[in-house]
Amino acid sequence: DDLATEIPGSLLLGVSSTEKVLAKLNKKKWKRKQVGTLDKTFRNTYDCTLSSSVLQGFTCSSVRTFQKSQVKKLIRACRRKGRNKVKLAETQLTCMYNHIKDESDATSFELYPHDMLLYYNYSLVPQDSCRSYFEELAEADFSVFSSVLSSVPTVLFENAKSCLGITNQSLSENDISVLGNMCCTLDGVYISNSDASILGKLQNCAELSEGQVTAVEALLESGNTTYGISELQFIPKYMETKRSFLEDFLKLLKENGVDKQKRKSLKKEIRKSIRNKVKRSLENECTVGSITQVTISDEVFPFDYFDVNQFNCCLNATIVRDNLGSITEKVDQDEYLKIVIPADQVELLGQASRQATSGDINLWNVTLVDTLSSLMDSSNGPWNSSLQIITKYLSHDGNTLGSTELNVIGGDNLCSLDANVLQSILAQSLRNASVLNVSICTPAKKQALFVIALKAFGGTTRSNVSIAEYQFMEPYLGRPTPTMLPKLLSLLKQFSP
Repeated sequence: DDLATEIPGSLLLGVSSTEKVLAKLNKKKWKRKQVGTLDKTFRNTYDCTLSSSVLQGFTCSSVRTFQKSQVKKLIRACRRKGRNKVKLAETQLTCMYNHIKDESDATSFELYPHDMLLYYNYSLVPQDSCRSYFEELAEADFSVFSSVLSSVPTVLFENAKSCLGITNQSLSENDISVLGNMCCTLDGVYISNSDASILGKLQNCAELSEGQVTAVEALLESGNTTYGISELQFIPKYMETKRSFLEDFLKLLKENGVDKQKRKSLKKEIRKSIRNKVKRSLENECTVGSITQVTISDEVFPFDYFDVNQFNCCLNATIVRDNLGSITEKVDQDEYLKIVIPADQVELLGQASRQATSGDINLWNVTLVDTLSSLMDSSNGPWNSSLQIITKYLSHDGNTLGSTELNVIGGDNLCSLDANVLQSILAQSLRNASVLNVSICTPAKKQALFVIALKAFGGTTRSNVSIAEYQFMEPYLGRPTPTMLPKLLSLLKQFSP
């Protein structure tokens, strides 16, 4: 069931809507863009029996032909909490709100997805039920706002203060209980002056600013809280941390899916703290202890080697060769990674690949798609060498930009290629690939991709395409050529609101 995410969305077009097929589809895990094509299949079965994975595919274009009652039923089905929460983007949430805002039960806040409540027109919220509104809003994810609407959380807090009668910067336990996840948007001054129960709410935050972290530390040091490491869960990942609990804590972060870049930031701060207290080593020989396989297996490796000079002196080429994968999994600081970049184990480099020079890359053997996939892994951080890597791969006889390659390269890296290279992509390859985000591509590159997308999803003779097919083409919409213009105008007329 987990492998369903690898099925090209185009292969899901026209899937049967029999009860047996629906039951199988509902058990599988999907990507949002995939299930957007299944809306027609599920149009008569939108209720609370559908999985969150299926429900995340809601789009305005997909429900255009649905009856009003069907759309409303779908929106209500998306109200879930915890691990079953339906993850929806801003465009989906605003679309949902526009569908229900004029309904008689629009102010029955307990009926609708918590995140959708973020986009309510607050002037339409009855003042005698404003507390109920904020109690439901407490479960919302405030990180869902785009940069365009980044000021909305501030406005919401001002409205909450008026509703709850908050007149100062000290929030009571009751205030915090009502605000819930809105606490993630508060300035440090509110955090440091409020009841300690606010720490429990901050555990739900996707990110904490430096000011918020400083306020958390001040509140902990005040002695007015019983919170410890076990109660705080993930908050310590933002704070200075002692080695005494690093082993368990770093393991916990990894097991709970905290991404590599956040773990890298944490380790950087820890190492900075250690360096502030210990003089930099000037020794040209290993004094801390040779790095062995056992050393590398320790959860806190390489913190004992806080000095890059000692790390270099204590690590030998044989250990690097035999344990490269384990080393690059744990060593994520740039100056350390530069030490471990062999040319014969490219697929194991991980984050170390981002420190490679153009000269290093010239020595690499990038002929297999597995190697390309490893080097393009976005979890290892961004880099500027994608063009050189992909070009090196394509220079090998028989290698092309097929659907597998498109999936592992991804949209951002694909945009690094020249337009004439993009033109070599076959329509069938684009059709069988996952939907690519090519928003950073230049107009010329988008144009090249749209020509291919039009062949892949829109055909060449039909005047109309299905909603699902249009959704596949939409990411590639760019500047049309004169011959493409009539087809594009037809599409826009067909699917514009």
